[in-house]
Amino acid sequence: MERWRLLDLEYPEAPVNLALEEALAREIGTGRSPPTLRLWRNRRAAIIGENQAANEELQLKACRDLHVEVVRRFTGGGAVYHDLGNLNYSICARRPSPSNLEFQQMLLRHALDCAVETISRLGLEPERVPTNSVMIRGRKISGGAAAIRWGAVFYHGSILVNSDLDMIWRVLRQERSPKFRGLVQSIRAPVISLEKALGRELSLDQVKNTMASAFREIFTASLTPQAVTTQELSTAAGLLNEKYSREEWNLRK
Repeated sequence: MERWRLLDLEYPEAPVNLALEEALAREIGTGRSPPTLRLWRNRRAAIIGENQAANEELQLKACRDLHVEVVRRFTGGGAVYHDLGNLNYSICARRPSPSNLEFQQMLLRHALDCAVETISRLGLEPERVPTNSVMIRGRKISGGAAAIRWGAVFYHGSILVNSDLDMIWRVLRQERSPKFRGLVQSIRAPVISLEKALGRELSLDQVKNTMASAFREIFTASLTPQAVTTQELSTAAGLLNEKYSREEWNLRK
């Protein structure tokens, strides 16, 4: 049974959270940090994929007016809205070797399985939809994005627990731009939260504990709560200063 770290850690500012995500990938890839499951949230943030154009994916004026932070992540995929009703989970392990495609595929498949199993254990019947999406009765409840870089295999996803669903369409552009110039354009789908689908309230701890339990079973791993390392914090601070706090990164076209 492999030993993994459980890192239940979030910061108030979305750029700090995203800087830590990249820092984890870099430090785990070197072997300085252990394989990790991180559970975290953002406060009112629009997060876009690495290769997306911010102005084509987001209602930037609405983001400013509603005090929604705009941050670009280092993984691919489409634009998403985060708030404290959205639970993010990140799964990262060191890649054994560049040629070990079986390990990479296993980790990414199991990472999505964690969301599916969590939602199932909470009483719903989730459906996988390519790519990296989970649906409930035709409505999206979970999605994710991945990267294989710096010697690590990294996946982060989210589950809508009790998010403000109306805010999603106030912040994200619904129409597809006829003059689209970016590399990746988001595909919009109707959404639903766990609480809406279940018709009852859920505590965040209940969802976190269910996710941790599902992870242990799916990865056949032990999971020990541990703190972030000094080196990870140092790497994250550098990335925040050089990248995630800068408009040149977050708002580039």
